[in-house]
Amino acid sequence: MYKNIMPLLFLGLMVSVFFMTTPIAMGQPAPAPGGGAIQPSGTAGTGAIQPSGTPAASAPQTITFTNPLRFQTVEEVLGSLLSTLRGIIVILSLVFIVIGAILYITSSGDEGRMKVAKGAITAAMIGLAIGLAAPSFLKEIGTVLGWGAVNNAEVAAALTLSQIARNVLDFLLSIVGILAIIMLVVGGIMYLTAAGNEDQIDTGKKIVKWSIVGIAVALASLVIVSQIAALFV
Repeated sequence: MYKNIMPLLFLGLMVSVFFMTTPIAMGQPAPAPGGGAIQPSGTAGTGAIQPSGTPAASAPQTITFTNPLRFQTVEEVLGSLLSTLRGIIVILSLVFIVIGAILYITSSGDEGRMKVAKGAITAAMIGLAIGLAAPSFLKEIGTVLGWGAVNNAEVAAALTLSQIARNVLDFLLSIVGILAIIMLVVGGIMYLTAAGNEDQIDTGKKIVKWSIVGIAVALASLVIVSQIAALFV
């Protein structure tokens, strides 16, 4: 009998402690989280509980990240890399040109060493030309991609590829013109001093003829390249 009564007494004791220690059970408001008090609604007996007050709003915080680089855009990074790598390319090209020249001089007629020397000099010259024209390539890429003005002095002052082609063409035409004039003079001298020598007369005529043909081809190439360049400018 006592075994059945003890659980009931323990349960009654726990219920009494709950009603004695809980504000809601005693009909009193309990504090709400965040500093607001929980108060009963205006109508008695409804049992509705309404929070009074609002939690304090935290001030917004701004996190600032410092850029570890000196550049703000991709084109600025590429321009800086271009300036650094360009100096390295020029130095290496000159070094390998000197190495190729040394191999060529010390080859002593060895075909293998002469071939290696020619390959080194040719590759170094090509690398040097590409390194010097690198700002123009970057400028053309920026124009195609719509970057606008690249914030780099070397790239901004670089010539376009069409301008480079025109300058190279003008240089070659000047050489062709000088050689053609020289050969015209040589052919004329040979023709004047032939003194009836048919072979020398024929040689003089051929020199004059092919010099005139060379000048005509050079002028035609200038016109063709100018028209092609006008399509890309």
